[in-house]
Amino acid sequence: MLKANKISGAGFGKDMRFEVTASGSPIGTINDTRFTFELDNRIFNVTRSGVLAPELHLKSGDTLIATAIQKPLRNFYTLTVGGKEWTFKAIVLLATKFGLFEKETQVGTVSSGKYFSRAKDITADLPDELPREVQMFVLALFISRLMAPSN
Repeated sequence: MLKANKISGAGFGKDMRFEVTASGSPIGTINDTRFTFELDNRIFNVTRSGVLAPELHLKSGDTLIATAIQKPLRNFYTLTVGGKEWTFKAIVLLATKFGLFEKETQVGTVSSGKYFSRAKDITADLPDELPREVQMFVLALFISRLMAPSN
């Protein structure tokens, strides 16, 4: 299980960053402002294309690792990793909890902290078969939706 907590971002011009831990030990950081994250001393980038149905691409250098395609105007994504498809979608009305589905079966959950401290104690309980960098990508996607001005 991964946990994320906001570590910076207050004030003009500062990046919104989150420390990510596994079993209480720091494993990386997510920079929501720059759409990057660090894991095991490697930098991963998330690029975006499209407007109504955005595609998010997780890359390490020029290597494509995973893709998440959003259904237009919905908190519903199709995640593709190594030729396998998953569904990542909001499972509560305020989009503070998302489920990861393999076909119709929920296999993971990502959720925020309490309503007035949503940027604290964000948890990701995802299957071990997803590589750690893809788990971080899913967590970063959730954080991006959670921190969006419309939420």
